[in-house]
Amino acid sequence: MGTDEQNTGVGKRRHSAPRRFMRLLRLRLIIPMIRARGKPENTARAVAVGLLYAFTPTFGIQMALTILHWYISRKFFRKDFNVVIAMAWTWVTNFVTVPICYYAFFLTGQVLLGRWDDLSGFESFNNFWQTAMGKTGNDPTSIQAWETYFSIIFEGWGLAILVGSIPFAVVGYVVGYYWTLRVVIRWRAAKLAKRAA
Repeated sequence: MGTDEQNTGVGKRRHSAPRRFMRLLRLRLIIPMIRARGKPENTARAVAVGLLYAFTPTFGIQMALTILHWYISRKFFRKDFNVVIAMAWTWVTNFVTVPICYYAFFLTGQVLLGRWDDLSGFESFNNFWQTAMGKTGNDPTSIQAWETYFSIIFEGWGLAILVGSIPFAVVGYVVGYYWTLRVVIRWRAAKLAKRAA
């Protein structure tokens, strides 16, 4: 490769989006997790709490809920965890992944609520669109339109998303805790063995 190519960046290999994502994941989540000080259980609890809130329909306030959880856990239950690591792990759901997660929550909620006839959500969306958006000749600013909107959001989509998120949050917490505990303990044992050698 010539000097001109090195200076202009021509010929440099660009990393694919998945590789960049995995590198970011490693730098922002995995490395701080394994390098955290304190008991491995505290780090495991931090990741578990972060994943718990990541897999709830609380996008936008997940970090605030994590801080509140940390305060209550520490103050009243004497269970501490690294709040910074917990907040970082809430980023598992972000602008890119939240639509996918919310739709998975919705489908799971529809199944758990026994709504097999409307798994896609199209019927409730179509009902909302026709009534609230005036397709049937109704005023979209009318009381009826708003009642339809809120009944669909809170009883339909909202309830299904909330109910459907529960299994994801519970599994995220349990798997996150035990996986982190195992990784941190192994990493520390390998580090000690390396120092001893």
